[in-house]
Amino acid sequence: MEIERIQDLQKPDLFEKFKTQLHRDFELCGFTDEAPQLKSNNLEHVFQEVLKSVMIIEKRDSASLQNLLYRIDVTELQIKKEAANHQDKNFQQILAELIVKRILQKVILKQQYSK
Repeated sequence: MEIERIQDLQKPDLFEKFKTQLHRDFELCGFTDEAPQLKSNNLEHVFQEVLKSVMIIEKRDSASLQNLLYRIDVTELQIKKEAANHQDKNFQQILAELIVKRILQKVILKQQYSK
């Protein structure tokens, strides 16, 4: 997903659906308390909150983080590709970015196919 799709988070209705989907995915993996607390649709805020959640979960139990990535549908191949393309980012930053992109992709696809 390209950066222009991420800009879709600026749309209030899409942002609310994004928050709902993100919270649902975290909750289904048992991370209700660790789910990102999104108070703004500012992209940097969204990224930082997801990054914070990823770091908390990884610190506690990396196997649980794998379950979350599986639930969200972030593949190992995507992680490796992103890591190779962005060597300036650490592992947690890459995961946070991929999570945001994938959740947004889910929301956009649901919206397109519900019409």
